[in-house]
Amino acid sequence: MNDEQRFSLDEIKEKARDLLRSGENVREKLHDLTVEALTQRQLAEQEIREVLGAITEGISLGATERAEEVRAALGNALGGMDEALEHAAEAMRLALGEVSSHAQEFAEQDLRQSLGDLKKLEDMFLETVSHVAQEATGLVRQEMTALAEHARRTGTGTGERVREVAEEFGSRLRATAQQASDAGLHAAREIGSRVALLASRKLAEAAEKIEQKAQALKDK
Repeated sequence: MNDEQRFSLDEIKEKARDLLRSGENVREKLHDLTVEALTQRQLAEQEIREVLGAITEGISLGATERAEEVRAALGNALGGMDEALEHAAEAMRLALGEVSSHAQEFAEQDLRQSLGDLKKLEDMFLETVSHVAQEATGLVRQEMTALAEHARRTGTGTGERVREVAEEFGSRLRATAQQASDAGLHAAREIGSRVALLASRKLAEAAEKIEQKAQALKDK
C-alpha cells in the first residue's frame, strides 16, 4: 500500500477519538481500526509504535468526553487493541514460519531481528498506554494508569500469544543454526524487512477472513 492510500497518524488518532466519543461497539471497532492501521504498514517495531501511539492518544482524547463511563470506555478500547495485537502476533508467526523454512539461505541472526520485534509487542503496547496516561489529565490519567498497571500484573492476551510464538521459534532457530551461513548485517535487515512486510499481508488476510465470517453471520 502506498503512502497516499494509508491513514496518516493524525487520521488514525482522530478515528480512535471519534470511536471513543461515539461509544458504540468500542472494543470491536478499536480492534478493527488497529488491525487496519497495522496492515497499512510493515509490522516492524517503529511503525507498530507509531500506530499504537496514535490510537492510544486518540482513545485518551475521546475518553475525556465520556465522563460518566471513562473506565469502561478505556477498558473496552484497550481490550480491542490487545485483541488486534494478538492477531498481529499470529501474523508474525506465520511470516516467520514461511521465511524460516528457507533457513539455509541466511544466518540465524537474520531472523532474530524479527523475533525480537515480536517479543516487544506487549511491552510496546503497555509502554505506550503508560506514556499516554502520563500526558493525560484527571480521571482519564487515573483510569488509564490503573488499567496499564493491572495489565502488567495479570498479563495480556498479546503477551501470552507472543510467549508461545517466541518459544516455538526460539527452538526452531536453535535447531537450524548449524545449517545457516553468515549473511551479515545487511542481509539481516533485508530478511527482517521481508518478515515485517509479509506479516502485514498475513494480518490483512486474517482480517478479511474475520470480516467475511462476521458478514456471513449477519446475513443468516
